[in-house]
Formats: sequence, C-alpha cells, structure tokens
Amino acid sequence: MASVHSGTTILGLAAVLPAGVVDNEEIARRFGERETASAIKMSGVRERRVTNSGQCASDLALTAAERLIQSTGFDRSLIDLLIFVSQTPDYKIPTTASVLHGKLGLRECCATFDVNQACSAYPYSLSIAHSMISSGVSNYALVLNGDTLTKLIHPRDRSLAVLHGDAAAATIVGPCAEGYGLEGFVLGTAGSGAKHLLVPAGGSRLPCGPETRDEQTDESGCVHTDENLVMDGPAVFHFSVYKVPEAIRGALSELGLTIDDIDTVILHQANKTMMDLIYRTLRVPPEKRFYCIEQMGNSSGPSTPVALAEAWRQGKVRPGSRTLMCSFGAGLTWGVAVIRWPADADPVHYSEPVVPDEEMLSAAL
Repeated sequence: MASVHSGTTILGLAAVLPAGVVDNEEIARRFGERETASAIKMSGVRERRVTNSGQCASDLALTAAERLIQSTGFDRSLIDLLIFVSQTPDYKIPTTASVLHGKLGLRECCATFDVNQACSAYPYSLSIAHSMISSGVSNYALVLNGDTLTKLIHPRDRSLAVLHGDAAAATIVGPCAEGYGLEGFVLGTAGSGAKHLLVPAGGSRLPCGPETRDEQTDESGCVHTDENLVMDGPAVFHFSVYKVPEAIRGALSELGLTIDDIDTVILHQANKTMMDLIYRTLRVPPEKRFYCIEQMGNSSGPSTPVALAEAWRQGKVRPGSRTLMCSFGAGLTWGVAVIRWPADADPVHYSEPVVPDEEMLSAAL
C-alpha cells in the first residue's frame, strides 16, 4: 500500500517530435498559395512535425519515457502508475499502457490504463496522477501523452492539414513538500458541442465499412471521409475564445490568485490567432505569454506538455515560479492546472526534441 502524500509536483518532463516535416511550401503546393494564405497566417504555423506511416503515438511516447528516465536517472522500479493519454492508441484491446509497461520493463505492482482525451489531455492526466498519489493509491506516476493526429486527417482537408502535427511527452509526477507543486485543477465539459470536432466512424456507433470511406467535399472545398477528423471551425473557435478565459478566471478565483500571481501562462497550442485573443481577453502581459506552435503545429493532447518543456528550455519557466496551463478541445472539454514549482525544481527537457527515425523505439507487441 502506498503512503498518503500532501502534495505532488512534476519531477521530470521530456518532449519528443518525429523527424518528418510538412512546411508551408508543401501546404501551398498541395492546396494552392491563394487558397491557403489566410489559413497559414491565422494558424501561425511554419512547419508541422509528422510521423511516417510505420510510427505510432506509442513509439513517440516510449522514446520520450526512455529519454526521461535515462536523463534523470530516475529509478523505474519506483513507478507504480502508468497512464497513456491518446486519441490514437495502438489497439482497441489491450490498452496501449499495458504494452508500454512491458516495453519499459516496469514492475508488476504498477497500475496501467489508457485515457481517451483530446486537446485538454494534460490537465486531465495530471489531475488523475495527482489524485491517485495524494490518496495513497500510488507513489510515482509516469504520464505519457502522445498523438499522431495527422493520420486521422484527410490529405485534402486544408482546414486541418494546415494546423496539425504529431508529438509526445513523458512526465514523472511524484510527492513534494507542502506549499509547492500542483495547486489546483478546474476541469469542464460542454458535451452539447461534441459534434463540432469528431471522427464519426470507427467506434461502435458507426463501424468502419466501404461506405465510411466515401469522400465528401464540404462547402469550403475541404475533403474528408467519415473515418477522418472533421471540425466545425467557427463553432470550435467561438467555444475556445469565450469558454477558455472564463475557465481560467474561475480557476484563479478558486485558488485566490490573479494573473499578477502567475509568472507564465501556457495555452494549448491550437492556433496563433486563437491564443492571441485569449491572452488579450485575460490581459496577460506579453512577457507571461508563450508560443511554440510555429515550429511544430497543433499536436492536440501533447501540445501543452511539449510547450511546457520548451518553455523550460527557453528559460520562460524557472524554479520557484508559478505556471498556469490551460488546454481545450474535442468533447468539448477544457482543463486548467496551476503549479508552483519548488525552488529546486529541474524538470528535464531537451534542447533538440526531434528524434531521428532510426532512433525511434517500437512499442508494438
């Protein structure tokens, strides 16, 4: 039985990006410069990191986990909780977390499970790890966030191909001294909007078949099938720019904090225009904002931990500071997490998170 802890914090963090690149020149060749100019400007994306056809989200996550464990020297035998958070798992059965557990050589006395969560994945997964450690169920959690969302996007859907990339991150969560660490979470859902961002086919409601692979072209000229990710852009944009500031204000109020008490605000790297509007609505000073979407695209669930790792690398997050993270997306869901970093905090990050294909570990059975 694990002991009860008063608080938890992020003890280590690693981000991994695949080697493949789709730059704006490729997007322009695919869709035409005139047709994509405004979308590229709005997104703020210069290049997107993408996996090759044989790589899965679990491959990225496994590589991130091994890099993190080796660089920190963390004793993997202490890990008694493994959570894999992804919309692109390896199999329907078993959980990908179970497969990763075997590949990582973790002890048998270790809980494992998958969480199917989209862009708001990081605050959700941190809250689960925090709750299980604080309650005494676990001592140390390895949280793996990974998505290869580009595999769900039709190559001729310019509304989504302009935005998205693939990525993964590994986080070790463990106990810390009282007064530091993860201070609070606010999680929420507007389920009536679930239809605005979904893959219609592939589950029990609509199994895949010949008819689900029929191509459809919407009024804006974007092509997709029922097996591809489909987004109502205006509806998702409206949800994000109105709900996210409200959620952040609510979280700050619950914790008795204001934006003045926050040193860095890290948002899900959805698109540059959306982030700018959210920051301006909340009156977040420029020095407290952070962006990294330009070099990697919107990677959905891993977007927030990848941004956090990059913020540490750039010195935007420091020991003793306080960081607010907010992620939002499909569901429609949102999550806010606030962390006060211990004075001796040193989450491991990588100055070059891109992993050459030949170094990619495989999580296949």
